Amino acid sequence: MTKSALTIETSPANAVREPRPFLFLEPGNAAVSVEIPAADQAGLEAAATPMIPALVRSIVNFTIALQNRRALEHGNVQPIQVSVLNRRRRAARAWCNAILAGSTDSATGHAAATQWLPTLCGTGPDVGQCIERATSLIEFVRGAITATIFDAPADNLVPHARALHALETVLGSHFTALRLAARRSQHTAI
Repeated sequence: MTKSALTIETSPANAVREPRPFLFLEPGNAAVSVEIPAADQAGLEAAATPMIPALVRSIVNFTIALQNRRALEHGNVQPIQVSVLNRRRRAARAWCNAILAGSTDSATGHAAATQWLPTLCGTGPDVGQCIERATSLIEFVRGAITATIFDAPADNLVPHARALHALETVLGSHFTALRLAARRSQHTAI
C-alpha cells in the first residue's frame, strides 16, 4: 500500500459560512480638511472621464428605478416628466464632474448636499428625507466609477488603488456634507 503525498481534507457537507459585512462608504470627518494628491486625482479623472455620458445615464436610470419602486409600493405609478429627467441629467453630470475633479471644498459639498443629491433622489428641498436614498445612490456611483477604474488588467495596480482612494475620499466628503446639511435642517425645523 502506498501513501499519497497530498492529503485531501474533507469538509462537512453542511459547513456554515461566516457572513462578512459589506464595507459601505463612511462619511469623513467634517473637522478635517481633505487634500487629494494631484496624481491620484489625475488617475481618477483619466480613468473615468470617457465614461461620463454612460455614468450620467446609469445614475438617472438608477434614480428612476428607485422612484418607480417607491411608486409601486405606494400604488401611484406615473410616468417621469421630461423636465424632471433633464434636471436629473444636469445634476448627475455636475456631480460626476465634481467627483472626477476631486472637488472636496465646502461649496461643492454644499451643492452636492442641497442641490445635486436631493434632485437625483427626487425628495425636493428637504435634505433629511434623502439620506437613505442618497446613501444607496452614493454606493451605486462608487461601484460604477470603481468599475471604470479597474476595467482592464494591469501589471501595477497601485495607480488604480490611488485613484480608488481619491474617489472614496471625494464621495466621503460629499456624504459628510449631506449628513451635516440634514442635521442642520433638523435643528432649524425644531
